[in-house]
Amino acid sequence: MADEDLLGRRGFGDFSWRMRLGRRGWLRPVVIKMLENGPMNGMQMMDRIQEVSHGWWRPSPGSIYPLFDLLAREGVIKKRRDGKYELSARYRDEVAPEDETEDIFTNMEGNVSYLEELSKSSKRSELAKYRKRIKSLVERLSVLR
Repeated sequence: MADEDLLGRRGFGDFSWRMRLGRRGWLRPVVIKMLENGPMNGMQMMDRIQEVSHGWWRPSPGSIYPLFDLLAREGVIKKRRDGKYELSARYRDEVAPEDETEDIFTNMEGNVSYLEELSKSSKRSELAKYRKRIKSLVERLSVLR
């Protein structure tokens, strides 16, 4: 999946959801995904990222707080009175459902690419036992046109 495909690939009203690559480009989708699980303040976000990276990385306050400010200006998140940030209602209602569908198609395309490569490799015979399932999926997908 290309970096731009993670979350910032489409416009959203007057806001640009285009992911900024570079300093904090890859951190943006991580922060948004973590906020989908519930509100967090900056310290909690840094702790959680360190935890899920098994201690390999802990973002600095200079990475997290400017990103929070940017996401708040764009309307992606909002700061609560208790100092925690949460996803905005507008984001949850208008962007998140589209992203789920986009993610499903991205995963499907990746899986098909893998199967195509497998069919051209020395492990081609492994696909034989899945022919009925492949045919069933093709039929089911053909009615979605």
